Amino acid sequence: MRSPTPSDAWQRIARLGVSLLGATLGVALWLGLLYWLGDDPERPRIQLEAESLQLTAGEGSQTDQGLAISRPGANGLILVQGGIQPLRARDYQVLRWRIQGLEEAHELRLVWASPASVRRPFDRVLTPAERRAGMIRLDADPRWEGMIIALGLAIVTPPGSSDGPWVIQSLSILPTRPRPSELMHLIWSDWLSDQGWVGRSINFTDSAAGQGRVRPLWPIAVWCGLAILLSLLLAIPWRGNHSWWPYLLILWLGWLALDIRWQILLSGRLDHIRSLYAGLAGEERHRVSLDQPFWPIVQSLRAKLGPQPQRLLILADPADYVANRLRYHLLPHNVRLVPELADTTGLRVGDALLLLSPVARGSYDPARAELRGSQRRVRVEQQLDLGGFGVLLQVTEVD
Repeated sequence: MRSPTPSDAWQRIARLGVSLLGATLGVALWLGLLYWLGDDPERPRIQLEAESLQLTAGEGSQTDQGLAISRPGANGLILVQGGIQPLRARDYQVLRWRIQGLEEAHELRLVWASPASVRRPFDRVLTPAERRAGMIRLDADPRWEGMIIALGLAIVTPPGSSDGPWVIQSLSILPTRPRPSELMHLIWSDWLSDQGWVGRSINFTDSAAGQGRVRPLWPIAVWCGLAILLSLLLAIPWRGNHSWWPYLLILWLGWLALDIRWQILLSGRLDHIRSLYAGLAGEERHRVSLDQPFWPIVQSLRAKLGPQPQRLLILADPADYVANRLRYHLLPHNVRLVPELADTTGLRVGDALLLLSPVARGSYDPARAELRGSQRRVRVEQQLDLGGFGVLLQVTEVD
């Protein structure tokens, strides 16, 4: 058996370098094609089917084939408007349509409006080539800019032309594809997108979750898989290559990339927290936190319940965010969350009950000083009216 030589070590290092480089190029190609050809969640394709089209000039009705127009309006005009949410012109520059019954004598126009041109919308006569393709690019039109709040198609029928019918099946608005120079920035921004705190430990992060086109874990997993595959092809184990350290190093590098990402996210979160709470005392921090809307309620409840711990039941959905935050802020009181009054609730005379609106407010009858549940009824005394937020009660009698 031949003993290892320095050249063998350099060959192993070279094979590992080739594997890592090949995997990096493969992942870059995969992500580039995905971001260039795939849909952007922030700029989805807008598909307006016939049901979403409104006929504002002409006569017609909805059919199985689409919006069927039997007769044009005044001056031979047919105008169809699509129901869209306001969109940025720079994000959508390609439009497609499907129309049946259109002849060469008919003039087809694209009509749109911005906030500044509501009274005088823009229109553009489509060329024969655009009509045959069923598509138009608007990136070269200087009027297609800013926010677009209305969009539609107009058909002008000259005298003597056929009287239809015309069937408009759909109108599609396609997002702008990113330029090659923008792909790296988009990929990097998605990989470092942060969902913020998730209510668990600050040392926890879910790399399989995310809002971008690719979850942060996927590129690393694909990269590790490609690198290991290339290493196997370049150093086949049954030909005498029995070293495992290249594969362990690849997995360690993948883990290291995810850990570096987590440290970057954690640093950004800490900077954000510092900008919000630096220099503020405990009470002041709560007044600027996410609990700010109901912090006065917390203070009123604390003052009413007193410093001595007591039993408090909050009648609300146990998964409700506000109810759980109240439970946290009202410690050291013994606080429980219950969805409704039941035999298993374990109510005792003297217990405090907090009803949050509108979940359980309807079960409380102030005139009879009574709280009714699906399985039981208790006598209560109102302690504190919290307005539209809820009411604090105290149990005086249990059936």
